Amino acid sequence: MFFILSKVLFFLLQPLVWVVALLILSLGSKVTKRRKTYRITALVVLLFFSNQFIFNEVCRVWENQIPTFRANEKFDVAIVLGGISNYDEFHSQSAFHGNSERLMNVLPLYFSGQVKKILFAGGSGRLDKENAEALHIEKYLLSLGIKQKDILLDTNSRNTYENAKFAVELVNKDNRLLLSTSATHMVRSLACFKKLGSSPAPFSVDYMSYEDNRFELYKLLAPSPRVIMQWYWLLHEWVGILSYKVKGYC
Repeated sequence: MFFILSKVLFFLLQPLVWVVALLILSLGSKVTKRRKTYRITALVVLLFFSNQFIFNEVCRVWENQIPTFRANEKFDVAIVLGGISNYDEFHSQSAFHGNSERLMNVLPLYFSGQVKKILFAGGSGRLDKENAEALHIEKYLLSLGIKQKDILLDTNSRNTYENAKFAVELVNKDNRLLLSTSATHMVRSLACFKKLGSSPAPFSVDYMSYEDNRFELYKLLAPSPRVIMQWYWLLHEWVGILSYKVKGYC
């Protein structure tokens, strides 16, 4: 039930849903002043959540609060959190998403010997319980020349807490662990592992905030449709942490 409710809640977190809801309310209202208020509010919401500068400044603080690991450290297992791909049955290949850096940035560490094994944590995050993401990622890793004995799989997890729970069960307690996930997602992920008594070193990737050209005019003024989706993922994390604390997951 928690899984289903979380999916519904995260759908409602999308700023565009709010804009559409406000416009629908304006069309349904019979009071002229109220219709105008709904429309102005919809415009303000749209402009705020499409402003790249505002998002970048907020997200930069959030993403940079956890420093990443030192470059000379070595680890027994790199835990890569899923949600980075799905399997394209029509073309018979893995289709990677924008946050695939979680895996791609770990691969050089493996081939250089800095990481001995890769644990991919990813079942199905969909309501219809499609095939586990970890299964087609395993085939991809094997195709790159990664040894079968160096691949650990969690095929059952459906959310971040379960990622942590099943991953901890698959590794030895004395293993040095590296946790790779999106910078926006790292706070919640680390909290789940620490709740389970594990303290992996954070390897934040897939940053959404940018340091360069922060004050360019187009970022200050021009609306960006991409930023609206980025706000969704940031809001997703904030509400996710709150709900996990209520649930006792972190």
